[in-house]
Amino acid sequence: MTAQHAMQLKSWDRHEIDPLFESRLPKTIEAEAVLSGKTTGILYVDRPSNPRAAALSVGVGWYVVGRPVPVFLRAINRLLPRDTYSVLILPDGQADEWLPALTEDLYFVRARSRYALRWQTAVPETSCPEGYRTAAIDRALLESKIEGVEGIREGVLGTWHSLDDFMADGFGFVVLSESGIVGHSMTDYVCGDVCEVGVDIDEQHRMKGLGTLVAARTANEAFARGLRRVGWMSWACNHGSVGVSLNAGFFDVCEYDVHINHWPAENPSDLTQEEFQAFAEEYERRFEKRPPTGSGYPHIVAATAWALAGNGRACRRQLRRAINMGWLHSLSQLRSLWPELFAVPDLQERKPWADLLALLK
Repeated sequence: MTAQHAMQLKSWDRHEIDPLFESRLPKTIEAEAVLSGKTTGILYVDRPSNPRAAALSVGVGWYVVGRPVPVFLRAINRLLPRDTYSVLILPDGQADEWLPALTEDLYFVRARSRYALRWQTAVPETSCPEGYRTAAIDRALLESKIEGVEGIREGVLGTWHSLDDFMADGFGFVVLSESGIVGHSMTDYVCGDVCEVGVDIDEQHRMKGLGTLVAARTANEAFARGLRRVGWMSWACNHGSVGVSLNAGFFDVCEYDVHINHWPAENPSDLTQEEFQAFAEEYERRFEKRPPTGSGYPHIVAATAWALAGNGRACRRQLRRAINMGWLHSLSQLRSLWPELFAVPDLQERKPWADLLALLK
């Protein structure tokens, strides 16, 4: 046992670990992909043999399962990111029992539900709209210099160990226009005879059926390869993503709540201004009881929520608090945290913003 009462495992016995994750595996194969070595993740347990609790870190997600062992939860609390977006996936119906120790000095809120959808039979594909075509994500494409291919390579390496691993087991398709790649669908994970796919279409090319087309093409490729199930994950409030998946032939299997340290939406358009305001107000009430210390990231979350609610003054108030605590110190740091802010025309020439940004290096 470590001093923190959470041991990181370099290897593990699936017979001991799998029962802890049993309730999660039917919903998503992300955890299965790590446990089977298909993708990278970090596994912690409360003890090396016959563990009672485990935490799996993969991407921005933290799966915490098993029994709520207090010292283990406090140890995981110290490991959870303070300065970046993070998602907690907890056992169904046990959040109230787990959260006090797990998020004692953190600011996690219950997000809107996530959907786990499945596709188990092939469906007819629609034709490609004029001006577009699809192409397989193969080695020739990944090694090409087509505009947008770098984003595809980064997406592959976000969930696969290497491009070679993706070429061995993964697959997908891109949508191309005259300007280059404008969308794609590909496998995030393939484990045994199941896989999960993701879809992304550039905003200016949406509402043309391209997402439905490329998702269907990827799913049909899975069945052609002998896979029996294709999965799709989506936030319940991401109506565009849910609509694409249902149009492509997926069906709703289950939904479950997660906790995040951010406003609960994948895209700003997924929530109304009123919903962003309600979130910001509720989030700030937490600051009154327990002001952020060490990290100013919660102030950034509140600031962006206020901005999306249309309240610039409240937004700047939260940014100023992050500056005053010494956490937010440069324009480059703010740009990396919130690049959309700097897309606002003439932002640095507006006096309230100019006065604020002058405090940063």
